[in-house]
Amino acid sequence: MPARPRDVAKDLARLIRGEIDVRDFPWLSGDERRALGALGMSMLKSGKADVARAAFGVLVDLEPDNPVHHLMFGHSVALAEEVQDAFLSFGRAIQLAAQDENHQEVASEAFLARGDLLLRLGRTVEARADLADAATRMTDPVRRRSIEAFLAS
Repeated sequence: MPARPRDVAKDLARLIRGEIDVRDFPWLSGDERRALGALGMSMLKSGKADVARAAFGVLVDLEPDNPVHHLMFGHSVALAEEVQDAFLSFGRAIQLAAQDENHQEVASEAFLARGDLLLRLGRTVEARADLADAATRMTDPVRRRSIEAFLAS
């Protein structure tokens, strides 16, 4: 029997508190996975890194080859100032997205996020390389021009 949304929320809260592991989390239907992703996004927007991390962590464990999950997990751990985990997640998102032409925007966002982290750490040369990679994949012309203007400065 599929878990009800209330059960999923309860299990996610238990996961955050460390009472259960991801392997104990209920198997989620496609709709429940999308709802979990939406919850993670809203928690990121609210600045609640722990809930976002738990939500995206479950999705990464259930679908480890999905670059979007790694990208969003990276954003959640970056929000929590877990820089090393963010680098690993953004790198994994880039690696997975490079395998599929349909995920170039995901690769662009991962390069952009990793470049931002590198800038904050003062690693300018590496940051500029990542930002240049992001710009080459960026489909939004306004954002691409913004990155290119930064790189030209």
